[in-house]
Amino acid sequence: MADNTVTSYVTGLQQLALPRWTDLPAFSLYAEQAADIANQALAPFAFAPVTTSDINYWVKQKIVSEAGKKKFDQTGIAKILVTAFLTEVYPLADIRTGLALVPAEQTAQAYDFFVLTTMNTVHRYATNFQQDVVIPGQTAAAVQAMAAPTAQLAIMSVVQKAIVHHALAALAAPAAGQPKA
Repeated sequence: MADNTVTSYVTGLQQLALPRWTDLPAFSLYAEQAADIANQALAPFAFAPVTTSDINYWVKQKIVSEAGKKKFDQTGIAKILVTAFLTEVYPLADIRTGLALVPAEQTAQAYDFFVLTTMNTVHRYATNFQQDVVIPGQTAAAVQAMAAPTAQLAIMSVVQKAIVHHALAALAAPAAGQPKA
């Protein structure tokens, strides 16, 4: 039964449809509307829902910026989506550092890169999971077959998080001998 639940979840991930930059509203939205977009887009992951309190906190932490009058433009909505996704693994300090490294004029391109990379990764993992793991029922062999790819995925996530954390720290730190910009 647990095997079928995992398979259903992985299959459901393939329904992920993150909006591209041009699909984001071209007008400003209130936090509640931006949260609705994030929650709808990220629904296949079954993450905790994004709330207006989350968004307000991200604004206070200078991760997301308002377009004015407590509204969010395309850049703000994109940062809300990225932050909502990345907070599942990364601390807000790392997310803030990473987003700050993106020049304003490259926000649309960086966001679309995030969307395409996420979609490709989900498709690759979902496809590999379904091909590598045959779940005939709750037998010892089925549990064992599922354990190896699940452990590999968990280990890869931790290793990748550690690498990204250190890469962000190195990118954010000014080069030795150069003054801060």
